[in-house]
Amino acid sequence: MDDPRAAIDVRVHRILGWLRDVAGPTGVAADEIHARLVQASEGGKAFRGRLVIAAAEACGGASEADVVGVAAALELFQTAALIHDDVLDGSDMRRGRPATHRAFEASHRARGGLGEPAAYGTAGAILAGDIALVAALHAAAEVSYAADPRIEPLFAEMAVLVTAGQHLDMHEATVPLDAERLPEAVQTVMRSKTASYTAEMPLALGAALAGADDAVVAAVRDAGVPLGIAFQLRDDVLGVLGASDVTGKPVGDDLREGKRTLLIAHVLAHGTAAQRADVLAVLGDPQAGAPDIDAAIAALRASGAVHAVEQAIAAAAGHARAALHAALPDPTPVLALVDAAIDRAS
Repeated sequence: MDDPRAAIDVRVHRILGWLRDVAGPTGVAADEIHARLVQASEGGKAFRGRLVIAAAEACGGASEADVVGVAAALELFQTAALIHDDVLDGSDMRRGRPATHRAFEASHRARGGLGEPAAYGTAGAILAGDIALVAALHAAAEVSYAADPRIEPLFAEMAVLVTAGQHLDMHEATVPLDAERLPEAVQTVMRSKTASYTAEMPLALGAALAGADDAVVAAVRDAGVPLGIAFQLRDDVLGVLGASDVTGKPVGDDLREGKRTLLIAHVLAHGTAAQRADVLAVLGDPQAGAPDIDAAIAALRASGAVHAVEQAIAAAAGHARAALHAALPDPTPVLALVDAAIDRAS
């Protein structure tokens, strides 16, 4: 396929057009939800969708219409997940633009609507995310009828696991910080919430679309778990250290949100008292200022947390690459994406 990203974008916009038509009787609601979902679906790298296409190619190829359809379904699922995540986390920005709930909120203010703009924004984003999820499931099921009976069950399993993983993430945020149990808790959240839909299921879906047997599908699923974890660990590093003009979020935003990561686990277990204090001073404080964030970042570096996570990324990615070599007839298309994802700067 000459330009997988462009093909995915065309299919996503086609599905969003279907969504607007189905919601047509609601008038202004259909237009507003469609506009927000178009905006929310733009600007990403479509890694998950491109991984479906690459996995299918690595297993001998499949119908372009089918692989692009499933890839687009995954990207819509990602859109739904990010919209809901931003509501749950109280994030203001996504990909350099206002998060969806903030965009709904702004539209309420602009037209002088009655009631609380923030409540309207939250409700609008939740409903838009729900509709994006329905559209994703519909798109995946539509392909599965003609392609492979394994597609819909794999997609549904992924959706359940990611959603339950999000709840686990929220649950863990209510548990007192414990340096001994935190690494295992972080790994469990990454495996369910991120790895499942970032790499495990995209690889499995692509292999199934190409007609690979169940053993190959299972093998690429296994390879996708460490790959997805490496991807999330890279996100965690960027969420703290990445430049805002590159990541689309303020520097240190994950610290302000109180996100529990292996970076935090390492500084709690191995940092000095001063380093721990600098990090804990901003963790979960949405009002933390730039000087305090800078001090926390310096503490993470000095404690060896960043180096330790970089080592964990390399180990997980190495495991994934070896497993992909063993599982795929021609791993080249997938490995090219893996290298770009793990080494990315945004």
